[in-house]
Amino acid sequence: MKRIIVIFGLLISNVSFAQSVDKVILKDCHTNAVNNYPLKKQFDLYKATNELQRKNLNATYLPSVDVNGQATYQSDVTQVPVHVPGLEIPVVSKDWYKVTLDVNQVLYDGGTTGKQKILEDINLQINEQNVEIELYKLKERVNQVYFRIILLKENKKILQVFEEEIKSKLKNVISGVENGALLQKDADVLQAELIKIEQQITEVEIGINAGISILNELTNLKLSDNTELILPEITVNTSLFENKRLEYELMGLQQYRIDAIKNVVTTKNLPKLFGFGQLGYGRPGLDMLSDDFESFYIFGAKLNWNLWNWNQNKTEKKILDLQKNIITTQKETFDKNLKIELENKIAEIKRYEELLKKDTEIIDLRSRIAKTASSQLDNGVITSTDYVSEITAEARAKLSYQTHKIQLIHAKLNYLSAKGEL
Repeated sequence: MKRIIVIFGLLISNVSFAQSVDKVILKDCHTNAVNNYPLKKQFDLYKATNELQRKNLNATYLPSVDVNGQATYQSDVTQVPVHVPGLEIPVVSKDWYKVTLDVNQVLYDGGTTGKQKILEDINLQINEQNVEIELYKLKERVNQVYFRIILLKENKKILQVFEEEIKSKLKNVISGVENGALLQKDADVLQAELIKIEQQITEVEIGINAGISILNELTNLKLSDNTELILPEITVNTSLFENKRLEYELMGLQQYRIDAIKNVVTTKNLPKLFGFGQLGYGRPGLDMLSDDFESFYIFGAKLNWNLWNWNQNKTEKKILDLQKNIITTQKETFDKNLKIELENKIAEIKRYEELLKKDTEIIDLRSRIAKTASSQLDNGVITSTDYVSEITAEARAKLSYQTHKIQLIHAKLNYLSAKGEL
């Protein structure tokens, strides 16, 4: 009995899991698309890389320990050219052996390590910004699919209403043909138009299913052709210009990176202080006149200060300044092109707003004309071809209105997207 209950529970969970979403908003599609995109994993990978790089830089402050060994044979050795009767002065062997344990400790590196840490953090920000840019492009891709599905769904609704009108009128015409009031040709024209509408509906449904499949792949949501895609409410302020594009911010980070590199270059000219120690065993030891194997040790400190390197650092800084100026021109160019693009987006918004005003007037006129044509066909004043022409014009007017309405919202969204406010 328990086994049956478990199986039944699994079946219910599978069914509920497979159920499609009833409604979805664009923001949820954005969120799910970003979270579902493999590229997002690079955030953690870049952070892990940065932590390891900082760990390596921290190791600079730790002592380095090396074991060295050496065996040599030389053609001559140091001798004391003095002969004292009764005193034998030892002669060092020509084969020398030495094993040492060397310890080196950085006491002061001129701030190089600290500057390199700052540089690594800026590199992390640049890498993360590049990922953000790609994810932003993903949102724009979701927008295109989302609005195309909505547009096709509206198209389908209008075609279905058109289809019902044709079916209803076809019944009346068939009745008129049977009564001898209308010709068979009138029924055939409507039947042909009905088949044409069915073809258009099929074509639209294929487009909707394709769009939903793409959106499901991007968002990992359980959407179906019955899922309602909510049109977002978009408000834009076209009077205020502010560049929030991620690409623009990236160029700023690249300039900060150049400044950080200059700071690292500056540290090359600063003095560096090291402590060292050596523990060894060999022949000879520190006493060069002893031919015995001996242990020895040395401790001390050394200073390294490159006072002159033929202006290499100065030249390198000049190169970096030029590179920074190049990025400045790129930012100015990007800013200018964005202003031009936004003017085009504003013009597009105004165009759809004006078109919608005219669409309303056209729909009112076409509806009255179609209503008159319907009455005229019933009374045999016009042919079914004339009737189809009029109601097709009415359907196109309604479709045009819905299309422009959706395109207006999409145009406003494109405006925000171009500004970097998506």
